Amino acid sequence: MLIVVENLIKAYEGREALALSGVSFQVAEGECFGLLGPNGAGKTTIIGCLLGLIHPDAGKITIGDLPPTDLAVREVIGFLPERPIFEAWFSARQYLEYHHALAKQDPSTRNDDVVATLRRVGLVQDAWDRPIKKFSRGMLQRIGLAQALVGKPKILFLDEPGSGMDPPGVTLLREILLQLKQENVTVVLNSHHLDEMERVCDRVAFINNGKIKETRSLDNVPDLPYVLKIKWLPKSDDSVADDTEIRDKLEKTCLDTGVDLIEVNLHTARLKVKNKENAALVIKTLVGADLTLVSASPESTSLEGMFDSEDEKAGWSRR
Repeated sequence: MLIVVENLIKAYEGREALALSGVSFQVAEGECFGLLGPNGAGKTTIIGCLLGLIHPDAGKITIGDLPPTDLAVREVIGFLPERPIFEAWFSARQYLEYHHALAKQDPSTRNDDVVATLRRVGLVQDAWDRPIKKFSRGMLQRIGLAQALVGKPKILFLDEPGSGMDPPGVTLLREILLQLKQENVTVVLNSHHLDEMERVCDRVAFINNGKIKETRSLDNVPDLPYVLKIKWLPKSDDSVADDTEIRDKLEKTCLDTGVDLIEVNLHTARLKVKNKENAALVIKTLVGADLTLVSASPESTSLEGMFDSEDEKAGWSRR
């Protein structure tokens, strides 16, 4: 294993409970490993320990059989913190050129590498030579991601990389993470975007109160019940008759397929299905009943369904 974490314990002064209480996990080379858990669970503390920025009170971390503070490790690492701080007088281009040099990359390719990285993170070209102090929060996240990538790291630590990004930015981030997997870059990702985690991670660790409750491969996520949200087009101008007919179709379909009808609104409904196969049957039955469906999508993710209590689900983003 490339990253090995053994029985990490960390306490903070003035805090009664341990921030980390015996945390252990391993990450293979080329794997995207996700850290999931509510705020204050210990995820950022784990990343700080992996970077050698926080020293645990007990336990051991090795990255390629070396401690995280070893210079050989730091030379192959990229990092994006949740709230990056920049030398605001730099332009985006100057900032990446500076970090390209710090990462000991080839000076002869500096301009091409910087331009390619700026394009990769989707920063608009007219902002490349603008002072960073004039950037929006989403632009700051993009330049922070670019800084983490410009050194061509073999290991990447990302702490809430989608924070402050608009929907296109979150989509682009997912595409970049999938590209990094193809490039065999090892990624440790902390995020509240459960659907994005589900799409890019190979495994996830569920953390709460400083402990890992479970580490699970996403290749075998159980097909659990979830809420299916559907939307349809009206059939006529008579909304009362139309609503009555559609409700009748929904109730009959739910009865025939063993689905619970949770809610019906003007042109949408929420159904609790047993699994993906059950959802497919519901959609097929509704289309066969001449309901003009516009969309049918899960309201929650498989990852969210793995949590045991409502308290543990609180605060999760479904974006």
